[in-house]
Amino acid sequence: MKKIVIIIFLAIVTLFVVRTIVLKKPSSEILHTINKEDLVETIQVSGTFNKTATDEEKALAYLNYQNALSALKTSQQNKLAADATMWTKQKTLLDAQNNVDYKNDNTTNIATKKDYTDLEKYSIDGALTQAQKDFLASETKYKEADIAIGAANAQVAVTKLVYDDTFIDEPVITADINEMYLPRISIGQKTKIVFDAFNNQTMMGFVKSIDTVGTVKGGIVTYEMKVSMDTVPPGIMANMTAIVTIETLRKNTIISVPNSAIITKNNKNYVERVMKQKKNLIEISTGVKGLVKTEVIKGLSEKDVIIANPND
Repeated sequence: MKKIVIIIFLAIVTLFVVRTIVLKKPSSEILHTINKEDLVETIQVSGTFNKTATDEEKALAYLNYQNALSALKTSQQNKLAADATMWTKQKTLLDAQNNVDYKNDNTTNIATKKDYTDLEKYSIDGALTQAQKDFLASETKYKEADIAIGAANAQVAVTKLVYDDTFIDEPVITADINEMYLPRISIGQKTKIVFDAFNNQTMMGFVKSIDTVGTVKGGIVTYEMKVSMDTVPPGIMANMTAIVTIETLRKNTIISVPNSAIITKNNKNYVERVMKQKKNLIEISTGVKGLVKTEVIKGLSEKDVIIANPND
């Protein structure tokens, strides 16, 4: 009987151990070995090659610019009209308030020389209420006029930029930049350009301009960028597609870690370092931060091993 109990006990223990091993969740931690390397990041966008505008394109751009100027003038005139209306409504409101105050302080109607009737009192009070509503409505319309002027000014700026671009003799590539990448791009940055039709040639250029007003499509905001080419080889035609590569970050021979490895607590940055199969949370000082990796100035050395995706 004792042997049977021992056998059953051992069987249960064995089953428990096997179940623990089988059901143990595999580690999802990724180890990363620190090495000095170049931290380089680029952005690639697809663009279209545009030559100097035709006379028709210039005429259309000029018409749009004139329409924008006309809309701006109309919005400014609307503000003046709204201002005049607001002051008129304010005068009516003050008169209505004076009538109510007089009625409350006197029993005799100055117009009829008789005591106020209930209907007259109701009418005077109602006139004040209506005057208040009219004044508030006119005040709101006056404030909205400034918004309309702001929008009209923005449209003037955009259409003038387009119109001015039609007189640029140098051909450019236009591309749409996602708002997420916009802070990393500046006018004058060098670019590499490869046309789909000439994918064995790499051409050089630079960022010439970036629109200040974005376009929203499908919930995504983009800004039009123009890239000027140093030289235009023979065979490049209008509306050809090109891939523009912009180098947004370069730091040579540095220590960097994946952004996913950094743990931020109390405005300080840490990583989990693995030494002799033990994990330790160590503080680091960081430098430039890229989209994928971040420079580490202090806290890590070459050949250190860290966890690239620690749980915060």
